[in-house]
Order: sequence, then structure tokens, then C-alpha cells
Amino acid sequence: MKAQASKSRAKRSPGRKPTQSAPLTQMLVLDALRTWVIPTLAVVAGLVIFVVYNIGVIDEAPAVTVVGGLALITVLFTGVHGFLGDHLSGRMIGVLALFTVLFGVSAFYPFYRTLNPGTPVFSTDLKRGATATLPLHDKPGHYSVIFEGHFLPVEGKQNRTAAYSIALGHEGVTDRVFTGAFNQEWRSQRIGAGRRSSIVPSLHQTTEVRDVIEDPDGRDLTMALTDLSQGVRDSVSVRLYSETVPQWMFVALGILTLAAALLVDSWRPKGASEGLMGTLTAATLMSVVIFGRSTVATPGFPQLIIAALVGTLLGAIAGSLLWRLTFPLKKFLPAMD
Repeated sequence: MKAQASKSRAKRSPGRKPTQSAPLTQMLVLDALRTWVIPTLAVVAGLVIFVVYNIGVIDEAPAVTVVGGLALITVLFTGVHGFLGDHLSGRMIGVLALFTVLFGVSAFYPFYRTLNPGTPVFSTDLKRGATATLPLHDKPGHYSVIFEGHFLPVEGKQNRTAAYSIALGHEGVTDRVFTGAFNQEWRSQRIGAGRRSSIVPSLHQTTEVRDVIEDPDGRDLTMALTDLSQGVRDSVSVRLYSETVPQWMFVALGILTLAAALLVDSWRPKGASEGLMGTLTAATLMSVVIFGRSTVATPGFPQLIIAALVGTLLGAIAGSLLWRLTFPLKKFLPAMD
């Protein structure tokens, strides 16, 4: 009898189904992708880029571009990842895709252009007392201008500042006066750690200053260097960049992006991160605007951090107000499914 029972168990054992571990593994992987994997990879990559920049392997502009882009991806993911586990309708997929495109154009593109303005439409060395003509006839718009000073060589380590004054006008009339300063400052910087560390002098300088020129009528403008301190070359380099997309279009894109964000939020389950996407979008757009308004020719990590902090504070307030004002409209929207 025992032999027969053993044979019976032996015959039944091959018929047992193996443990279904593949679906469980797949669920864990998908859950990780929906929660912590993408933000963690973005943070790690950003730290790596920052370290590589600090040791001098890459310049600040591309480093800030990559880190800022990773931050924008993380913000976008934070706002939409709550929908990734649901069975989305075609309508909802279309809204999320539209929002992603609007977010990229209205947030990342102006951020990228601030760091990479492209080829100047006009450049010259503006000499003291001389006048240069900006050929903007029939080219109305908003322009960025960068002034660059050139310090003369000097013996020793001296802190120096050179002020400038440049008159902008048309047909002999002065419309505006640009004033600013270039500076060089020597600071002490510790290199290494512990007993092997040493303090070495380090030069920090600002030889480029950015400003804006508005020419709504498309007129040729004149620019004259009226004053320049001693210690620099007797000229200031001027580079003029045009905007590729009009400002009014960016304003319209920003409004559309906010509207799409509020629409996404309106389809969230009640009590589930209400108003999250609108708040994140408002904070991001404000941060990009603040970053782009920096007077530094090429904004770096300090300007990026300040813009992010101020934009987050203002965006949190604006996003909360927008959600409270638009929440009553939720009942008029079509269902997600």
C-alpha cells in the first residue's frame, strides 16, 4: 500500500503548477518605476554632474542645463505618476500627453535658451566716446544684450571694479542709460582635507552683464559708451541676441499649461493630492521666469538655487489659490472614463 501511495504522489507531482513569481516580479518593477526609480536616478545623475563640474571636467552652462532638465523631469513625474497605475481612458492619455508637451515647451525651452542664447544677431566693440548702430529696422521685438569688460593685466592680487555707462537711443535722442560694473575679487579657498589641505587664492570675477532691450517699433537704435572706469580696456564688447519665440507666445503657453495642469488635477480622486500638478506647474514657471531675469550673462548654480526657492514659495501660494478658485468648475468637466 505504501508503495502504491508513493507512486501516486510521484505521478501527481509533475502536474503541479510552478509558483507564479514572474507576475509578482513584474508588479514590483512597475511599482518601482511609478514611485522611486525615476526621481532617484535623476537625483543621482544630478549629483554626478555637479561633482564633475566642480572638478573642472565640464563648464557651468551645460552642467546647469542638465541638472535643471533633470529637475524639470522630476517635477513632471511627481505630478503625473499618480495616474500611471490606473487604467487610463484614451481621453486621459491625450490630456496627459498634451500637458507633457506644453510643460516642456513653456518650461524647459525658455530655461534652455537662457543658458544657450545661440548666435548673436549683432556684436561689436563699443569704444569710449564712439557710437554704434544696432541694425534692428523692421525687426521689432525683445532682445537680450550682454556687455563684456576686459580688465588690463596688473601685478599682484588686487580686487578691482570698473563701472560703465552706455546710452541707448534713436535719431539722436537717448531713450535709456545702461549702468553696471565689472569686478574681480580674490578669495581664499581651501583645497583638500585634513592635514594635507591648503588655502590658495582664487579669483572670482564678473566681466559679463546681461540686460534687455525692447524695440517694439522695429527701429535702428544707437548705442554709445559714455563712461568707463580706469583699469579696463577702453572698449566694452556688446553682443545682441534676439528671441526666437515672442514673449506673448510664452505667456499664452504658460496659461495653457496651467489650464492643462488644473484639468489633470480635476480628474484626481477626491482627497488624492488635490491641486498638486497646478501647484508644481505654477512653481516651475515662476522659477524659470526668475532664472531668466537674472542679470548674470550666463546664470549658474547659485541663480538656479535662488530661482527654485523663490519660485517654489510663490508657486505654492499661486497654485493653492488657483485650485481653490477653479475647484467649483470640476462638476462641469466630463468624466475621465
